[in-house]
Amino acid sequence: MKKGFTLLELLIAAAISSIVALGVFSIFSSIANMRDSAITQSRNIILQESFTRLINRDARMMIGNSLSLDKSGQIYRLKFSTHNSMRFNKALPVDVTYYIDDENYLVRKEENNDTAFSMEMRIIPNVTEFSATFYNGSEYKEDVVSNAKMLNIALKINEQQIFIPVARTMDNT
Repeated sequence: MKKGFTLLELLIAAAISSIVALGVFSIFSSIANMRDSAITQSRNIILQESFTRLINRDARMMIGNSLSLDKSGQIYRLKFSTHNSMRFNKALPVDVTYYIDDENYLVRKEENNDTAFSMEMRIIPNVTEFSATFYNGSEYKEDVVSNAKMLNIALKINEQQIFIPVARTMDNT
């Protein structure tokens, strides 16, 4: 009687082992991809919540009817004056501009002409679209309503459309 395995038995065992190993690798790879996706989504949610708080603070402390929207082609720049200064801790009014930079970051630019101060803060990465609609008392429109009490910010982040409501609850004229 012969001891050992035939070549055919070894090939079959190697094939079965390869199939099992490929299945295990596929499961681990899927789990790693889902984890990475969940981490990215979690970071995006945190950034969106931070932006929502920041722009709502800006809007609550907005000065008068300073709200404007500059549209140059596909580029939107939301501008207004506010007392919500990151630098001056609400001591001086600043002009704030929100826009998307060349590297697809949503940026908040804060300026004070009296002190020649300017600061840019990148807020959210991978933003491909940014626009705003303004509440005119009965509906939201793309036309700027400088004394709008509410506006809606639309962002496209990682191909996902996000809408952020912004309320101006104080009248800082």
